[in-house]
Amino acid sequence: MPSVLNPFDIKFKLIYEMDLFMGARTGTLVLSRRQTGLLLSPARLEILEAIGALGRASARELAAHLGRPPGAVYHHVRTLTQAGLFVEVGVRRGSRRPEAVYAAAAPRLAVAAGASPSGDRQALRTLQAVLRQAGRDVEAAVARGPTALKGRFHGGQVSSALTPRDVKRVIALLGEIEALLRRATRQRSNRTDDVYRWTSVFVPLGRRRS
Repeated sequence: MPSVLNPFDIKFKLIYEMDLFMGARTGTLVLSRRQTGLLLSPARLEILEAIGALGRASARELAAHLGRPPGAVYHHVRTLTQAGLFVEVGVRRGSRRPEAVYAAAAPRLAVAAGASPSGDRQALRTLQAVLRQAGRDVEAAVARGPTALKGRFHGGQVSSALTPRDVKRVIALLGEIEALLRRATRQRSNRTDDVYRWTSVFVPLGRRRS
């Protein structure tokens, strides 16, 4: 069985985590292979993030949030619900007919590594999909021009030889950033605030300093 360990543990087995803070049930949902496979779709990843931002929403509201036609979202919402990633939490009156209201099944989704080679490959494909999404985020931000990025963007890559103590410290600092983002999402003090996305990868390279 894959183990879900303390995030300060340098043997952390979760290869990818997505936080969905608002309107979700308590706990972490470690995804099955089928659920993991569904997240290879960029459209479904965006819908999961949208439900995290909105808390509870109908398929129509998710489509409006994403700027997509409702028909392009309904199918994905149904698939995510059938797979146990969304839960139906109510029904409200729509413009034409009652519409179901959804929330994330858990505040945190985790893809576990270490259960099997095939499971590791599936988890890796999911992480690669997330990184491709990050690339599209940067491309879209750059297209908006330097004024939109000044003082509001950070990107970089650093390689360094670290002791086990250093590794624990880095992971602790990353956890502090995550906690700050979680607090900001919960508070939602101003719905006109700009939305930011932070994608992080911290990985051992399998070599030592020469």
